[in-house]
Amino acid sequence: MKRGDTEPKEPMTIEISNVELEALLKQRLKAGNFTNVEDMLLHTFRDAHRPLRDASDEGRKAKAEEAAARIREMRKGVTLDRPKGMSLREYAHIGHKY
Repeated sequence: MKRGDTEPKEPMTIEISNVELEALLKQRLKAGNFTNVEDMLLHTFRDAHRPLRDASDEGRKAKAEEAAARIREMRKGVTLDRPKGMSLREYAHIGHKY
């Protein structure tokens, strides 16, 4: 089959024994989003294997930068007041019993 060719040469039979899956397929068909099960499967597989778009990556980067800026703002003025020469690990474990 050539790329872009939508006519299958031989039909394929798929048996669904999962009652929940069968009910979901019937529900989606009844909702009218798809004309048949083949359309639904094609749409699902294309969406599942679609590469991430640059726009969504940019959106994630922007959210991460915004979160980092908020964290930096919250940390302003926070001091630990630990004794000079004491490591952060030692300071964090003051009072802990091992």
